[in-house]
Amino acid sequence: MFIAEDGALAILVELAGMKREDLELTIEGKRLRIHGERPDEGRRTKYEHLATGLHYGPFESVLEIPPDFNLGKAKASYLNGILRIDVPRKRIDPKE
Repeated sequence: MFIAEDGALAILVELAGMKREDLELTIEGKRLRIHGERPDEGRRTKYEHLATGLHYGPFESVLEIPPDFNLGKAKASYLNGILRIDVPRKRIDPKE
């Protein structure tokens, strides 16, 4: 997570080999839940794997979003295996 030039909270997640339809984002209060499953269809099963850089199967990550950001107005994009979620800051009403 980092603060972008416009002041929004930017979240980048590397998801190589994933399809957009295999990802699910949900909001639970101030928590952002990223869930999905990387299919195991790309590996060759007749070989013994000594090391692999990708993990297959289901995964989940839950991020606690700071209270000064508006998770309900978050926007997500997915391109070339990178999921980017931008969460804008809450607007402060000077009348309050």
